[in-house]
Amino acid sequence: MKEITFLKQNYDKWQKFEAILNSHDGSNPDALADLFIRVTDDLSWARTFYPGSNTEKYLNDMAARIHQEIYKNKKERRSRIITFWTHELPLTMSKHRMNLLIAFAIFVVSTWIGVVSAKHDEGFVRLILGDGYVDMTLDNISKGDPMGVYKQDNHFVMFLTIAMNNSLVALMCIVAGLAGWMGVALMQFRNGIMLGSFMYFLAENGALHEATHTVWIHGVIEIWCIIVAGAAGMAFGNGLWFPGAWPRGVSFMRGAREALKIGVGLIPFFFLAAFFEGFVTRYTGMNDIVREFIIFTSLILMLSYFVFWPMFVKKDVTKTSRVVSDETEWVTERREVNAKFAFKIVVGLLLILLPSIAFTAALITKDKLEWNTNLFHALCFLGGITLIVFAFLNADRSEEKDLSIERKQG
Repeated sequence: MKEITFLKQNYDKWQKFEAILNSHDGSNPDALADLFIRVTDDLSWARTFYPGSNTEKYLNDMAARIHQEIYKNKKERRSRIITFWTHELPLTMSKHRMNLLIAFAIFVVSTWIGVVSAKHDEGFVRLILGDGYVDMTLDNISKGDPMGVYKQDNHFVMFLTIAMNNSLVALMCIVAGLAGWMGVALMQFRNGIMLGSFMYFLAENGALHEATHTVWIHGVIEIWCIIVAGAAGMAFGNGLWFPGAWPRGVSFMRGAREALKIGVGLIPFFFLAAFFEGFVTRYTGMNDIVREFIIFTSLILMLSYFVFWPMFVKKDVTKTSRVVSDETEWVTERREVNAKFAFKIVVGLLLILLPSIAFTAALITKDKLEWNTNLFHALCFLGGITLIVFAFLNADRSEEKDLSIERKQG
């Protein structure tokens, strides 16, 4: 079929589609979904027989507009903030588990390259870390306090500065995906080289034990977040460079949305790493067992949430989807209620536990806390107690909601 014939056969239909889009009538998502399928069918034909033509570009633009209209008018439940952390983000991570593995492999290899390079080139560490930082660390080592760099700034100011810096690093790892896998690999390589050369530099100067028990208190969460951000960057880049059967614009938006989900999901973990670095890491006088407990607990947390929990959720969703539609709705509703209660309890306990750890460490090491640090700890503690009390006060309402759903399904 010639392109002009294809245009004549579908012109009226496309004009109707344009009218629907221009009216901004998104009240019927099923109609929009049907519209999207019909347009993408025509787009597939155009891409096959008229590649690079104005017809293909026109249909690609229309498909992108319909896709955006569908998601713009999608109504979200109030429990979305809970299910985002318990199901939506883990499902996204499950989809990109191969990207996570690749980012992890690149980071590990880069770290080893940093170690080997620092071992065979005396000037490599200064090239990577800078003369000022190296000289300052050597001075601290000579004073018997290798990790003194973590004790210089105000607790609270250091916490905020590090949190912002970590978030910026994650953003750079994600945006690097626009350059494809090479961009993501470059960011992972850069951070891995820095870590490897830094650890070897401390080991060479007899500070490996102290560095391991100090740096990794916050480093476990921080490094894992950088690796996960690399996986998000790959998802972002794949949407642009490998659209598959999707129009490139639609594929790019899908990749950007998934990368944004992962990026948003990393924010609390970066703040958690910044909390440890600003309020806990500085207490080098803590017992090694306590520091090792924090390190291994952090490792279990990151592996559980970003590796094992996504596998469980993926398996659970696949199993649940086999249930008939009415029963599936009931199961989903019950899980959302339970997840909401558990989410409040977990967050509340964290808000109590974290400042308690920092305050206890300060007492043990006899460190004097600034007024803004004490205020921050008090607000976190009170916020945690309030959240837990609020969760239990609303537990009965959740049970009543469960019963009403059961009666409705019965």
